[in-house]
Amino acid sequence: MKAFFARLAVVALFLAALVPAAHATADGPDAWRVHNVASNDVLNVRVGPGTNYFQIDALPFNARGVQIEYCVPTVTQQQFFALTAQQQAQLNTYPTWCLIFWNGTQRGWVNRRFLTEDSY
Repeated sequence: MKAFFARLAVVALFLAALVPAAHATADGPDAWRVHNVASNDVLNVRVGPGTNYFQIDALPFNARGVQIEYCVPTVTQQQFFALTAQQQAQLNTYPTWCLIFWNGTQRGWVNRRFLTEDSY
């Protein structure tokens, strides 16, 4: 079963590579940087959105200019406000994973808590 999900993740990653890169919009940063990673460590990049997916790359502790394609879980503003207060609170307990590009190459998925707005 693990092999099936690993293959499925690779196929999903391949299909995501076919999608053109998103353009910057006024609703968020143009670039991100790695933070909360020790100087002797790296940020693991995975084939899917979660630690159960295997690592395929790593970003250095000081990587800058990271581009986010999209993150999961995600809901629109309209969907969010249609949720009950309990569902909204529960949504915030899930880790957010983002599909990222770095140095012009699609890398994979990283945990959003290790990214912050890049001000350069």
